[in-house]
Amino acid sequence: MNLFTIADAAALSQAHAADPAFDVARLQARNQLAWLHERIYGEMRARRWDAHFRPEWSLSAAQRSENNPRVDVLRLRYTKAEYVVHLMQKQFGGPALTWNDCAWLGVGLDAQGVFVEWHIPASAKFDAQNFYNKVTQGAPEKRTLRQILAELSGEGVLTLSEQGHSVLRGRCARLVDLNVLNDTLAKFTPGRHAWNIATRLAVTDARLNVNVAPDELLYRLAQLYALQQFAAWAPRNNFLERARDESNSGTAT
Repeated sequence: MNLFTIADAAALSQAHAADPAFDVARLQARNQLAWLHERIYGEMRARRWDAHFRPEWSLSAAQRSENNPRVDVLRLRYTKAEYVVHLMQKQFGGPALTWNDCAWLGVGLDAQGVFVEWHIPASAKFDAQNFYNKVTQGAPEKRTLRQILAELSGEGVLTLSEQGHSVLRGRCARLVDLNVLNDTLAKFTPGRHAWNIATRLAVTDARLNVNVAPDELLYRLAQLYALQQFAAWAPRNNFLERARDESNSGTAT
C-alpha cells in the first residue's frame, strides 16, 4: 500500500478543490502527512537539522472554510528555529514576521502527485535577499550552489513565480551551467518572486510504499536541506549586512 492514493490526489484537482464533499478525502490525506511527520521528525532532530515543526502552521488545512475556499494542495512544512526568527526580526526590523515569511522545507500532495520542496516565499524577503547576496558574492559561492543542484540529478525543478503565477520554470540540472545560473539569478527579485525547487513522485510510485516512503522522502528532504543551510539567514550565515537594500539588477559574475 502506498502512502497516498489516486483518489487522494483527485480530491485536490481543479474539479474538486472547492467541493466540500471531498473534505473527508483531503483530511485523510492530511492524516497521512501527520503519520509521515511522526516517522521522520525524530531523525531530523537526531541529525540536528535547523528545521522545526510548528503545530499551528506546519500541517496545512485540509478542509474548506471561509478563509480557505479552495484546497488544491496539502503540505507538511519545516522552518528555522523560533529564536533565529526573533534575532532576524530584532536585527533588521520591519513588520512582525510569521512562519510564512521564512524559507521552508516541505513534503506535499497535489493533483499531480507527491512533491518534496525547498521554498522561499516572496514574503520571506530576508531569506531571499540573504540567498541572493550570498550566491552573487563570488565564484566559490556559485560553485557550491551548483554542486548542490547537481546532486538533485535530473529530478529537481526550479519555479520562479509572482503572486501565484509562474514566470520561469526549468530543470535544476540546467542551473549547473554558470551562464544559465546567472541568467536565472538576473530574473529573480527577492521580495517579489517566490523561489521553489522541488522533486516529484507519482502517488503510484513504488518508492511511496508505506514501508519505504519515510526513508525515501527523508532522503529527498536531506538533499534540499543543503539548500536551506546555504541560503536561509542565520547568525552564522548573515549576508544581509552587505547592502541588503540594494537593487538586485544586473547579472551575477
